[in-house]
Amino acid sequence: MVRLYLLIADESLREAVVEQMKRAALEDPVCVATAQTFLSRRDADELNIVVVDEAKSEAETEAALAALAQDEAQPIVLFLGRNENRDGVVETFVKPFRLGHLMARLEYYVENAPHVRASPVVFGPYRLDPQQRWVCRKGLEEPIRLTEKETALLLFLAQRATPAPRRDILEAVWGYGDKVDTHTLETHIYQLRRKLDRDGESWILSDAGSYRLAGRAS
Repeated sequence: MVRLYLLIADESLREAVVEQMKRAALEDPVCVATAQTFLSRRDADELNIVVVDEAKSEAETEAALAALAQDEAQPIVLFLGRNENRDGVVETFVKPFRLGHLMARLEYYVENAPHVRASPVVFGPYRLDPQQRWVCRKGLEEPIRLTEKETALLLFLAQRATPAPRRDILEAVWGYGDKVDTHTLETHIYQLRRKLDRDGESWILSDAGSYRLAGRAS
């Protein structure tokens, strides 16, 4: 079972998120908590998704994130606040953000939580570690660091048995509707190819507006 926890002290923001969750039929598994109550109430056998809001006190925010990062249950932590790399945070939503985007990403994580927290994904000579946000390759001294969206994009493509249309990727990874005109996907594909394509090999293949990951291990 996947359970959602909201660590949001701002009452108006919390109520707005809960209301959106009701509309998206995500309210049943939701618990409102603090870092302390989450750690005491959570079931280690559950797959937990925790939404953490940037608290008024920076010390409180850091304490909550540090506690979650050290939790043996490895919750999937989504952070609402500043755009900074933080240990244990899978994705950051910089304020102000669209509630529709947050809901789309929550639906994605509820559906794919087992994959996000699972063993590394192997494709070709690479091993993707979603939690660490990097890919490793034999012969490279250091892992190749990825951004949050690059990690989410690779993970989404790795889970697909067939090529993924552009609109499906934009909806799942960015929460965009198919009518949004953006080059975000193409920019991320370009950056990933610069990081991954070596020795003339190409690992993200495109065909008629769809994309797939080459060399995916079964």
